[in-house]
Parts: sequence; C-alpha cells; structure tokens
Amino acid sequence: MRILIPSDVFPPDGKGGAAWSSHALACALLARGHRVTAIVPAQGRRGVVPFDALGVPALRVGYSAPRLPIIQNYFRHERLWPRLARAMVAEARNGPPPDLIHAQHVQAAPAAVRAGRELGVPVVVTVRDHWPWDYFATGLHADRLPFARPGWPGLATDLVARLGPLRGTLALPAIPYMLAHLRRRAAYLAQADAVIACSGYIAKRLRGIVPAERIHVLAHMVDLAANDAVAATPPTTSWDGALLLFAGKLEPNKGAGLLVPIFRALRDLAPASLPPFTLVIAGDGALRGELAAALGVMGVRARFLDWAGHDETLRLMARCDVLLFPSAWGEPLSRVLLEAASLGAPMLAMPTGGTPDIITDGATGALAATPAAFAVRLAALLTDPAERTRLGAGARACAVARFTSAAMLPRYEALYAALVCREPRAESREPRAESREPRAESREPRAESREPIANSQ
Repeated sequence: MRILIPSDVFPPDGKGGAAWSSHALACALLARGHRVTAIVPAQGRRGVVPFDALGVPALRVGYSAPRLPIIQNYFRHERLWPRLARAMVAEARNGPPPDLIHAQHVQAAPAAVRAGRELGVPVVVTVRDHWPWDYFATGLHADRLPFARPGWPGLATDLVARLGPLRGTLALPAIPYMLAHLRRRAAYLAQADAVIACSGYIAKRLRGIVPAERIHVLAHMVDLAANDAVAATPPTTSWDGALLLFAGKLEPNKGAGLLVPIFRALRDLAPASLPPFTLVIAGDGALRGELAAALGVMGVRARFLDWAGHDETLRLMARCDVLLFPSAWGEPLSRVLLEAASLGAPMLAMPTGGTPDIITDGATGALAATPAAFAVRLAALLTDPAERTRLGAGARACAVARFTSAAMLPRYEALYAALVCREPRAESREPRAESREPRAESREPRAESREPIANSQ
C-alpha cells in the first residue's frame, strides 16, 4: 500500500513517546514493503520541503503563527488545517494515489480528514492522549487532578488554577473559542473511517465522540531487535549500588512530584535494611529544582542527567534494578513502560490510565496506587533480587508476545485492508463546528500563558 502519515510529533528527536511510536509504525510499514511518506507541519518554516525523518521519507510543511496566546493556537490549528490538507493532496497526486491516510496527532487529524474527503481515500486517526476532550490534552485539572470533559465551569476553574487568579480571570473571555475548538476537533475525529485507541482506557474515553464500531484498540509497537542492539553498548552514566531509574518529564502529570513522598515513606520504613541505591533521573522539567532540593534534604543519592538521549535511556533501562513510574495522569499507553518491558526491566508503576494494559501486577511488573504503597513495594523489590529478575522476564515475554512489530503490524495491516476494500461511507460533510471562525480570535489574546500542552507532545 501507499500510506501517508501526517504527524505533528515527527521526527522523534526531542518530541517524546508519541513521536517514537509514530516512527516505529512508519519504519515497520516500510520494512514490510509499504510505501510511506510522513507529512510534518513545521512552525517557523516556509514551503513544502522533502527531508529524511530518521529513515522515513517525509515532507516538511512550513507555516507561521504569531506568538500570542489563543491566536497562536488558532493559527496552529484552524488556519493550518486547510494548508496541511492541500499538502497531502498534492503529495497524493505526485505519483501513485495513496491507499490510505493515517494521522498521528491533534494538528494532523482534521487536515487528514479534509484531505481524505477530497481524495476519496479512507482516513485513520490514532489517539494517544486526551486531546479529543481536553483543550490541554492532559485530562487533568490544573495539570494535577483527573477530571471529566470540561464545560464552562471546568475550563474557568482550570484556567485560574493554571495561570493564577489575575491572569486566569483575564483569560476567561477566551473560553468560547476553547470550547468551539474542542467541538471542531471532535467533529473531525468523528468523521474518520477508523480511530485507533492506544489502550482500552483511551477507547472508553472516546465513546460518545466516535461511533463505537469505528474504535479499534491497537497498542504501540516496539522494535525489539533495535532496542537490544542499542542496549548492548554500556551507558555513559555511572551510579553506586542498585540503580533506580525515573525516565520522563519532571512535570506534575508524569508523577515526578510524587518521588518526594515516595522516598520519604521509603526512608520511614526501614532504611538500615535496604541496600544502597542511586536514583537516576533521566528527564528535565519545571519540578527539577524543588525535587533536587527535597531529595537532598532526605539524603537520597540522586543523579540528574543534564541530557539523556533516547539511546542512553534505553541502556539505563536494560540495566536498572527497578524502573519507577509513578505517573499521576490518565496515562494513555506509556512508551517508557513499553520500551522498559522490551528490555526486561523490573517495573514499579501506579495503575493509572492504560498502564494495566502493560503491567499485570505480580506477573509483568508491580503496581501501587499511593506513594505509601509504592514505597512498600519498592522496599520489597530492593531486597529481593530474584523477584526483580522474575518480573523483568515476565515483562520481556509480554513485550515479545504483544508489543513487537511482528505481533502488532499484521493487525494494523488487517485494519488498513478492510478500510481500503470497503465501500465509501455516505457521510462526508464538513463538520458543522468548522463553518465559522471562532469569535475569540477578535478578542484580546490573553487566554494562555504558554503553548497548549496538546500542541507539544
């Protein structure tokens, strides 16, 4: 097949787990003989320029957006969608017609639906976070507490909690645009021929937005051989004692802030009976300063890596005694856990979102729902090397059976084939929410103090 993969999280360097998952799919398709082209929006660039995205043929579609809150979001989405769709149509007509478009993220999905409608080809959209129902894509109120789909009250209190009383109050006039923007996202998503949820958790959250018969649960895939090859080289990072590894952004939703109560509880258990360890933190973010200070006060030997690339993180995963994953948000399906499992790392996580799709407690890892329970499980694992070995082996076996390209790619191909062979659906009209520009664009642009989280990962 010829497949277009529009994605605003591509290529993967510096763009987190969603980018690596998109790249793994593209590489697996290429290895099977499919013809793949990634279509990548690039803010601040001009024109449509071909480039190599770590082995994947790609086109970079330049666009501009003013650095003004809310106005920037409008230019990155509503104004970009037609341009990105035109680039897909032009690429489709530059050679054999594509069989399918598979969009990978929030900027790309509406544009893919528009292009698919013009070309008469099926469109698949993968949902890897909370963007269909949450403007900020985390599903967290104030980036901390899980909450349902927000209306006026939810967004109003969320803005105040995120921005502070004054700036949050000044942002309230932008709520009509924010709600209209969410309706536009959902309206386009509902028109996709198939929507892939990366976990059972995300599939449940999609109900009510996408018809149930169009939702397909397909996990991300990992390249076992490539990860093994990278991990064969020793890491450059050093540590003393057992290696406890945290890999991820130092932000509240990733659970970085929970490391403090976890290690406080661990200290209160029986510190003298625990073997020496080093906590290696491969990631950066807003919580780094306070986290380093709090761990230092507790006497925890911690090493913060100024920069840890993907390869170095894989090498650490392959050698860690326990991978710590206290993620506090509705985790869609963590790339960190998938790659750690593929390398046989013993994993200790909180059972949030789609994490139980990867970790079965006591078989492929350990789960603990609170910092206190997390500390108890961590103490037990630190003093039981045999249990760590058993859980790591279970994780590796699970990854081989369920998350490799050999296990997953035939399922993707079967979905593609079914869509390509199917008669076109009669439904094919512009989403009603797209019929006019949002009123909020004409207001003073004060609704956000930073780029929406939905636009970054």
